[in-house]
Amino acid sequence: MVDRKKLDWMLDALGCEEKPLGLFFSEEQPTGHGPDGTKAHDCLMKYVRLARVRRVPGWISRHQPGCRGGAIYAGFTEPSDAVARFVTTGVPGREGERYMPDPKSMWRFFEALDSQPASADYCVIKPLELFSTEEKPLAIIFFARGELLSGLCQLAFFALDDHQAVVFPFGSGCANIVSWPLHYARQGEDRAVVGGADPSCRPYMEPDELSFAVPASAFIKMLDAAPRSFLTGGTWATVRRKIEKSHKRWKR
Repeated sequence: MVDRKKLDWMLDALGCEEKPLGLFFSEEQPTGHGPDGTKAHDCLMKYVRLARVRRVPGWISRHQPGCRGGAIYAGFTEPSDAVARFVTTGVPGREGERYMPDPKSMWRFFEALDSQPASADYCVIKPLELFSTEEKPLAIIFFARGELLSGLCQLAFFALDDHQAVVFPFGSGCANIVSWPLHYARQGEDRAVVGGADPSCRPYMEPDELSFAVPASAFIKMLDAAPRSFLTGGTWATVRRKIEKSHKRWKR
């Protein structure tokens, strides 16, 4: 379980007003919000948004994944040619999203991502403060604008002692907060994943905001390293004032 005192200190030092979310899988249907099967397309990012705003769990399930992409990235089903074509060139009578140039590029992406079968029926993303002492998040997820994001990235570089500790790979909004962090965790690599470039996820995010997701093992290192990092220095204090201006400008 995440040390709450260390977390509170790090969030305060960063100037992060919104507490992060945690990702895990469960066999029990959570409370909160998830697809009910009444919509053909029900984006996981919508439920992540509700989890952030209402501070309740957001989830999708093996039986109600919401959308085909979410089902793949959560590990509930295998990649499909239909999704590869939808994200790229489309199918006769329906224009594709053109986020990558052709289906072959998406199949290379699926191969690199190497999503594994989900360990339980529910993929749950909920506020970290709602985790019980028995529950362990697999990944920690932040949403941040540029100034705060710079602090999260710099802390990852420092804590992980790795010049390439932060990556910004191609992927949907949910792939970058679920699939990629879990991919790096399986590889035994401490990598923080910045996401939010997917135009389809932008309606569920604030203006100028990106996601920052990190495997739990790497996040613990960030918590432990934070007090001896740049966060206590004068340079960061200047950035911290800009973060406060950003909060006032956007009312959060």
